[in-house]
Amino acid sequence: MPKSEPRYVTIFNDLKTQITSGALKADDQLPTELQLAKAYNVSRITSKRALTELEAQNFIYRQQGSGSFVQPHHALAPDKQLLFVLPFPADAGLGDYASGISQAASEHGYQAVTMDTRSFTQLTPAELRQKYAGLIYLPQDLYQEAELLYQLKLDQFPIVLLDKAFPELGLPVVTADNLDGGRQATASLIQTGHQRILFYAHSDHGRLPSSVYERYFGYLQALHQAHLTPVAPMRELPALNQLTATAWLSYLDSHAVTAIVVENDLIAIQLMNDLRAVDATIWQRLSIIGFDNIQAASLTYPTLSTVAQDFQGMGQRAVKLLLTAPTTPTVVHLPIKLIARESTHAAPHKED
Repeated sequence: MPKSEPRYVTIFNDLKTQITSGALKADDQLPTELQLAKAYNVSRITSKRALTELEAQNFIYRQQGSGSFVQPHHALAPDKQLLFVLPFPADAGLGDYASGISQAASEHGYQAVTMDTRSFTQLTPAELRQKYAGLIYLPQDLYQEAELLYQLKLDQFPIVLLDKAFPELGLPVVTADNLDGGRQATASLIQTGHQRILFYAHSDHGRLPSSVYERYFGYLQALHQAHLTPVAPMRELPALNQLTATAWLSYLDSHAVTAIVVENDLIAIQLMNDLRAVDATIWQRLSIIGFDNIQAASLTYPTLSTVAQDFQGMGQRAVKLLLTAPTTPTVVHLPIKLIARESTHAAPHKED
């Protein structure tokens, strides 16, 4: 197993092996969250997640007040298993696609199996065809991963991409309406008086995921409709990544920036924390919006305004699209929702 494997995945795999091997039989009771936490030297949150994943994949059932028990389990044939690959299974910033995929797979008589990208790349095309009926893939760097996916496509292995598109691959994609997300985020700032609005994405090499480009184009669309111009072009983003927090404050001041639309919540929160460490009053005169509505967005200070994606809905649609096996490339866009919190407010008045 990869050394970087999250601890909850280790617990999940150990219990799954005991169930599928028959060491734990139908209706046997599993250790409690507390017992697992002590046995694996982890928090109860970690052990709870392992049990939640087992329940989501129909390996166990849970009875309130009694505990967790082995689901009467019949091994599914390989053509009844769907593989879901994502970069970092424990990364809360990726969104909860898995529950939507598991639910939809179960409704159609399939079992969803979750795997990290590194483990996936160790499988041969032949092994994939033997074990799984299809693949739902959440890319980390689609440019690096495209070759393997294209080889599978040539072998006519069913694949659906999540979140990011690569038109040359000609694969079906399920994603959020990122263009509308960028437009709504920017338009909301314009409506509250902001005119100098920066779009920021963390780009070290000048190449961004398709979802981020779509958000940027939505930003440009809203500015154009309001007869405003962008603060900086996309090509300047790598230079912004090199700025210290103090240099960031100078940049914002010299460019009269009053609001920032950031590619995702994780980067927005990091930027917020860095700037606040240098200037505790910065959020009285600067607004910021992220994307994804991760849990931390509602817990940071100030709470982060964000564009929410329907991750579970995307997972469900990906399963349905995979099973319908469209013969032509299909892109499904799910609606987004703008969530206003404390990090956005009216633009500060200009001093005479």
